Amino acid sequence: MARVETRALTAKDLPAAGALLHAAYDRAARERNLPPRFHSAAEAVQIAEELWREEREGALVVVGEGGALAGVGFARRMGDWAALGPIGSATSGQGTGGALVDELCVRAEGWGGGSIRASFDAGDARAFALFSGRSFAVVDTAARLLRGALPAPRVDGARGLELAAPRPADLEAMVELDRRLTGLERGTELARVVTLCARRRGAVVGFLSARAGQLGPGLALDVADLGVMMARALADHAGPAAALLSTAAPTAMLAALGLGFRVVGVEIVAVRGLAPPARPPQVY
Repeated sequence: MARVETRALTAKDLPAAGALLHAAYDRAARERNLPPRFHSAAEAVQIAEELWREEREGALVVVGEGGALAGVGFARRMGDWAALGPIGSATSGQGTGGALVDELCVRAEGWGGGSIRASFDAGDARAFALFSGRSFAVVDTAARLLRGALPAPRVDGARGLELAAPRPADLEAMVELDRRLTGLERGTELARVVTLCARRRGAVVGFLSARAGQLGPGLALDVADLGVMMARALADHAGPAAALLSTAAPTAMLAALGLGFRVVGVEIVAVRGLAPPARPPQVY
């Protein structure tokens, strides 16, 4: 096993880091006949830059022989939690992934949080061994869903649910709901991405991000409310759609299949440290 060196990601690394992420996730997807995580290297570069700007201390690369990037990985602070990923290696079996996860965990634990969360494809035995060997325990199983360009679903069963774009005054209530159900602190992300806010009798009971057919993050107090939000998002979008749906709520999958989604993969959500306070109906 070659010796690996980790260092901070820099602005100059972003094009190569994005290309590496795209190639690594594309290779893993093709091995298991799954849809790609990133549609292009440009998309991966954009996401890498967003993560780097949000948390530079949690953006790392592994440098290989000749100075070329051998791996890249990210960690983000979310209050008492930290989230790992995406993490990619140019080649497997060289210790790159382990070195990245070890150093990212050191960074995350240095932030003083009580838990670190990661997710990975359930069929990836190497990823399971990597994380379980570092004291990560499974807390949820999520279904990776795809929906073709089907007719818009009916938006019914709202039971007094009011759906609208979030107002500035809604952010505090969404953050509080998110904190109570997941333990996460992600106000900056929610302010940037949430497109639907659900209220009942004036109180915020759920939220959902739906951009360019990608649903999530989002959650609700009630699984039926999450289904209504997903239906509304699909009614407003004419093309294909994708989501990563928690299976913790027993009827969540029934609602998703009823909306025309099909399961194309399964992901494991694992935690090192304290388990989340609840497992609400949610899309990651």
